[in-house]
Amino acid sequence: MTKTFSRFALAIVRAGSLICMVLLLSGIGFAQKVVTARASIPFKFWAEGHEFQAGDYLFDNAVPGSASIHREGTNSAIGVSVILYAVPSDKEHPRVIFVRRDEKYFLVELWGVQDRHVVTAEFEHRGEVSEQQRQLPLTIVESHDE
Repeated sequence: MTKTFSRFALAIVRAGSLICMVLLLSGIGFAQKVVTARASIPFKFWAEGHEFQAGDYLFDNAVPGSASIHREGTNSAIGVSVILYAVPSDKEHPRVIFVRRDEKYFLVELWGVQDRHVVTAEFEHRGEVSEQQRQLPLTIVESHDE
């Protein structure tokens, strides 16, 4: 019984070591560029059930898989789930894209210089262009690797 138990314990230690190594190496390979950008939004808008008043906003991607929306002059921010859906071959002008539905503007996409993210709740509508769409420029405030 002792021999079987020690083999079992050794197998657990090896598996734990392997998992730690995989996590360590995957963290090295997936370093991301953290970008903070500013936009002046002249209308009320909605994102994942939250209403935002017109004003100046900061958007950042410090947390993978989400974008933080922070109104300048306030202390709170709302996180919105986003998914990377395109990497254009050429650099683009950063912008934020809204679509008008039911007399309300909804945040649907955030375009960076080198990637396009869609708000998770709007994934089925990614890349669509319509007359009800408004695109506003984003100004990069800060950018660094993390």
